[in-house]
Amino acid sequence: MRVLALYSVKGGVGKTTTAVNLATLSALQGRRALLFDLDPQGAATWMLEGTVPEGGGRRALKGKDLEERLTATRYRGLMLWPNGPQLADLVLDLAEMKHAGQRLARLLEPLAERFDHVVLDCPPGLGLVADNIFAAADEVLVPLIPAPLSLRAALQVREALAARAKAPRMHAFLSQVDRRRALHRDFLEQHGEALPELLPEVIPASSEIERQTVSRVPVVYGQPRSEAAQAYYRLWRALHAPLAD
Repeated sequence: MRVLALYSVKGGVGKTTTAVNLATLSALQGRRALLFDLDPQGAATWMLEGTVPEGGGRRALKGKDLEERLTATRYRGLMLWPNGPQLADLVLDLAEMKHAGQRLARLLEPLAERFDHVVLDCPPGLGLVADNIFAAADEVLVPLIPAPLSLRAALQVREALAARAKAPRMHAFLSQVDRRRALHRDFLEQHGEALPELLPEVIPASSEIERQTVSRVPVVYGQPRSEAAQAYYRLWRALHAPLAD
C-alpha cells in the first residue's frame, strides 16, 4: 500500500479536486483505492456524495469504527473515509492521545492488505495534523498556483520535511494555470529552478474543474477527453513510478 498526501500549508490551491481525481484514476485503472478525507470541511466527502457517521474524533482516530466509517463510492474500486464538521476538533483530539504524531499511520496500518493506494486530502497548515501526514505518507504532493505566496508555502513544506529524521518524498505541481495571464507565464519561466521538486505537469485553470464541484463527478470520469482530465492523467502517470516503488 502506497500513501499519497495532497498537502500544502496554503488553502485554495487545488488539493481537494486533485485528490478526488487522482484517487478516481487509481480506481479506474483497476487498483484498490481509498480517498481519506482529513479535512473537517469535508469537501472531498461532499464531492463523492459520502456521509459522515456519528461518533467523535477520538473514536475515529483510534479506528474503533473503521469498518462502519469506510464507505463505497459510485466508482468501482474507490472507497472513502469521510469527514465533516463532526471532526472539527481533530487537532484537540490528537493532542490528548498517546502517540499523537503517529495516530494516522497507526490507523492506516490495518488497511495495508486491503488497498493499493491511499490518497489523503489534507487540511492546510503546519502542526500536529501535518506531523501525522508526514509520518503516514510515502509521497507528499504539493499543489501551488503561479504566485509568490504559493511558492513560499511550497518552500515551507520542503523545510518542514527537511527537519524530519525520516520524511516522505516531496513532489510539487502547478495548479489553476492560465497561460493567457502574464503573471502566470512569467512565473513558469522564472521560478522553476527555485523548486526542483516541481513536476513539469500542469493543471490548467478550467471550467470543467469548476463544474466538477457542481456535478460532483470527477472530470477524469465524467469528461475523460477534456484538457483538465488529460492534465490529471499526465500528473498521475508522473507519480506512478514513485507510487509503485
